[in-house]
Amino acid sequence: MLGAGIVGATAGLAGTAITPEGSDKVVATVGDLAETIGQARERTPQDGDFWRRCADARAAGVAPIYRGEPGYREGLDADSDGVACEPYRGQ
Repeated sequence: MLGAGIVGATAGLAGTAITPEGSDKVVATVGDLAETIGQARERTPQDGDFWRRCADARAAGVAPIYRGEPGYREGLDADSDGVACEPYRGQ
């Protein structure tokens, strides 16, 4: 059901993106939506970040964490795909 909402929101904004102001509106809306569904971070990981559990990284707004970024470690990457603390259903 969430996927249908994303498609609807994207389709509804498509005509708006023709002007520079409309383009800014689309970018802001998609960014907010991505944060809401856990696909975007509130902040990027910083040097010295260490998360004991993914719940802690998510609560701090840095998840997902990609291999090579501060705070990434294999213990947080459950499926070893280079992305730690990925969003999951029921988050």
